[in-house]
Amino acid sequence: MNLEPARLIDASIVLVYLLASFIFGILAARVLRGGTKNEEGYYLAGRKVPGWVNGISLAVTSMNSDVAPAYCGFTVVVGLSAAWLYLSRFGLGLMLMAMLFAVRWRQLGVSTGPEFFALRFGGRMGKFFRVYSSLFSVLIGMIPWIGAGLLGVHMIFGPIFGIEAKATTLLIVLPILVAYVWISGFAGVLVTDVIQTGIILLANVMLLVMVLWQFGGPTQLAEAVQMALPERAADALSVMPVAGHPVMSPLLVLAWMLVSTIGVGGNVGVAGQRMMSCRTPKEAAKMGVWGELALFAMLLLLTLPTMGAIANHPELYTATPTERETVYGIMLHDYLPVGLLGLALAALLASVMSTIDSHLNYGSQTLVNDVVRQFKGDLSERAAVWVGRLLILAILACAVVVTYTSNSLIGIAIVLAGMFGSTSAFGWGQWWWWRVNVWSWCTAMLGGPIVYFTLGWGLNAWPWWQQQVQLSESTAQGMGMFQALIAMVTTTLLWIVVTFLTKPQDMQTLKSFYVRAKPMGLWGPVRQALEAEATYETGSCRQGLIAGGVFASVLGSVWIVLAVLAVSDLVVGRYATAAILAVAALALGLVFKRVFHWHVRRLEA
Repeated sequence: MNLEPARLIDASIVLVYLLASFIFGILAARVLRGGTKNEEGYYLAGRKVPGWVNGISLAVTSMNSDVAPAYCGFTVVVGLSAAWLYLSRFGLGLMLMAMLFAVRWRQLGVSTGPEFFALRFGGRMGKFFRVYSSLFSVLIGMIPWIGAGLLGVHMIFGPIFGIEAKATTLLIVLPILVAYVWISGFAGVLVTDVIQTGIILLANVMLLVMVLWQFGGPTQLAEAVQMALPERAADALSVMPVAGHPVMSPLLVLAWMLVSTIGVGGNVGVAGQRMMSCRTPKEAAKMGVWGELALFAMLLLLTLPTMGAIANHPELYTATPTERETVYGIMLHDYLPVGLLGLALAALLASVMSTIDSHLNYGSQTLVNDVVRQFKGDLSERAAVWVGRLLILAILACAVVVTYTSNSLIGIAIVLAGMFGSTSAFGWGQWWWWRVNVWSWCTAMLGGPIVYFTLGWGLNAWPWWQQQVQLSESTAQGMGMFQALIAMVTTTLLWIVVTFLTKPQDMQTLKSFYVRAKPMGLWGPVRQALEAEATYETGSCRQGLIAGGVFASVLGSVWIVLAVLAVSDLVVGRYATAAILAVAALALGLVFKRVFHWHVRRLEA
């Protein structure tokens, strides 16, 4: 691999970043004082983590290698309103997780998400659900994403640095990543995630500054877009979704929001690890808010520079999904000089490493806690840590196989979204309805993916659906989202019907769960049974908790939406509108802060 001087400078910056990640990752256990000799220290950093650290870590974990090409590619064919892609996907969902579930998960005292099933359903079926959920999340949910992240690293760095073999890329990245995850555990993940977030934000800010510098400022950028797209400039510069737009219409925004929001918080993976490692229930709720702020800051600063690409390359405004996903590489080439390009590449690597290290750590934790310990309960704490470390290597080996057998990032994402989306509403049902039982679980979790794939076959046989799918690749992706929504509705109706047709879990299991989990919602018969025994006070603060949480969530998400739209207007020179939105966001943010503390106090009571 022979590098010219300019590329050598960029490569040096990337290597410095890797070295810094290694050093800070190794020192992380001391920084968070969690220890690494027992499971709680190694996998939960001693449950001493501040909410803001966990929130930032959760945000950057979402930034896999496909995020930059996917979101920038989406923006170049939509314009400023592309922000609604992530506003709809995460805005209300993360707030609901924070306001309705974070406190309860932290109070529950479990170590992993699948542990919940043993408490909720009890007996051998609860144990089976726990083992199945752990294996399913690792094999179907985590390993493909790790493999996609490694593939993304090679797809980005290979052409720039002349690396042809995937093995070369893996040999550069994996030893450092595995070293700090192996030695420092979850603490290493958290500390490096915070550093990686800073690098991503800095790189994105520099790219935005370079775009505005080239055009002469925000107003001139907007004028350039108007000249490049004289007939579609109003659509490209609109911060609100445009009716009838083939890629991002209001109806599609609604579909994204429903599929991505319903069920959030009821089941947890890497997000649950962060809730459970927070030092208090209140910090767990703060984690969700900080996570949304950090995620939207990174995505907003990532996508706004794409307005420069629209002005310089108007032909991309009508590009196919495959063509438009090259826009991020085009922007790096057009706007970033030597050195800053290296920083941007380090940011891309940071986003991938965060995703990989989080999934490696949590994947090994849930396999140890929810699989190995179910068959070998006498495993010592020290032995469990070492078994977990070996499982990290096993998970990584499987992910490398995915890397070598895959060439498409988007294909992985679409299938997983449909499979998990079809079952998501059950997450709320198992927390909020006492009648949900083992047959409900089987119908939702085993039947959901079957419903999703069966619907795909049936809908594709419908002539009207076929016609819509064949209009364009972008339209086909939109129809895929509607398929996921239909699968969610169908699966939800099925498990509700099954719940009514079958008996609930035995009352003793339900009472034990209620005492420990303090669930909200439709638990009247269980509360009455507990009150009749006069051994447990169900509390006077239970009324209106779900409604209060939804109110706080809507308030919080609207505040952040206003802030995102204010910055979007600012970048294209609409200063008056940006100022009005910023003032409204600030006022609503202050109101949300008071409502947040009020609601969390009620949850903790």
